[in-house]
Amino acid sequence: MEHSPRILQDRIRALGLPELVALIAVDGGATVHPELWYRAEAVGDPAWSIVRVSGRDDLTPLWACDTTTAFACDDGTFLEWDAEEDAPWRTFPDFEGLVRSLLTDLYEDEESEASRQAIARAMLPGRSTDRALEPEDR
Repeated sequence: MEHSPRILQDRIRALGLPELVALIAVDGGATVHPELWYRAEAVGDPAWSIVRVSGRDDLTPLWACDTTTAFACDDGTFLEWDAEEDAPWRTFPDFEGLVRSLLTDLYEDEESEASRQAIARAMLPGRSTDRALEPEDR
């Protein structure tokens, strides 16, 4: 997959994800909400190396956190994959599950509940955010 910012954003939009996700992928989460400065960085080299090494052209990177990247798959599932691993370490059946993982990270980072709620509403527009805001048991 070619990874120009425009192509990446078009691919995210084609998956039906919120426009905000396309913005995060290219410009980083801090452009959306200050609390996302680290947990949702713009897509960079670790993500593209995962796509290249795995040979999976069905992966669309959404955001990164250090060496871990959140991906959407063409089959409607979502992954978290660390570039230092040979396979994804978490799989989610839907976007809400991936967002819940991100919000749990923010909960563990002790970010404010108001910030987490604002991020949940922005990432899941028009949907209930109750389940996504409930921190995962890790």
